[in-house]
Amino acid sequence: MKTIDLMITIATGGHTFYFPVPARGTVNAVRVACNATMVATGTLIVSRSTTAVNTVTIPTGDIAAGTIYDGVPDTTNKGLIFDNASATATDQVLKVVTDSDFVGSDAMLSLSIEFDDSAYVAQAASEA
Repeated sequence: MKTIDLMITIATGGHTFYFPVPARGTVNAVRVACNATMVATGTLIVSRSTTAVNTVTIPTGDIAAGTIYDGVPDTTNKGLIFDNASATATDQVLKVVTDSDFVGSDAMLSLSIEFDDSAYVAQAASEA
């Protein structure tokens, strides 16, 4: 298990960031904190290409600066494997997207991503 800690400078408006994965693995959890208010119904999505694996949606009432908020793993795609040695470039990076409503002002956003580097692919006995 690895923890990927990132600090991102963001402003109002939507943003997309890409971060290389350290190894083959899956995203188990995402936690965010910000030095500015995170705005109600704003979203931050961690994905592989266009497939979301974890989403942070700020609840009604906003989240005060300095508060830690947890994302929710995608029911279907939470086990999607990222691979730093993949021939497909989009499989080698975590894509982090914030919508235009995520923060109310310029801010520093802290992301803590729990990355499980013990990912494996089940293989049928006939394929072994």
